[in-house]
Amino acid sequence: MSLLIAFNDKRAEIGTKALAEALGIKDSAVRMISTGNYPNPTPILNLFAKRFINVVSCPYALRTLERDDCKTRSMAPRPLGGKEKLNWWTACQSCDQRGA
Repeated sequence: MSLLIAFNDKRAEIGTKALAEALGIKDSAVRMISTGNYPNPTPILNLFAKRFINVVSCPYALRTLERDDCKTRSMAPRPLGGKEKLNWWTACQSCDQRGA
């Protein structure tokens, strides 16, 4: 699936205004990207991918994380330096998204 198709699907799902707000751009820019009239959509589409595609919902942190951050945390060796880090790492070890 191309990034533009995913962008347009997300726009249809949440609406132009919500997508624009999530990306920190104007509604008109979302419409122009969708119709192919935006001069250089690559930076915005890359931001879209980072915010909506390259993320996972972390059941431990109760927020979204970038896939790379999730993978780094879940595949890391047992951490030193605090109970919170150890608790998060321990949760990662049995998570369905581990290493995804």
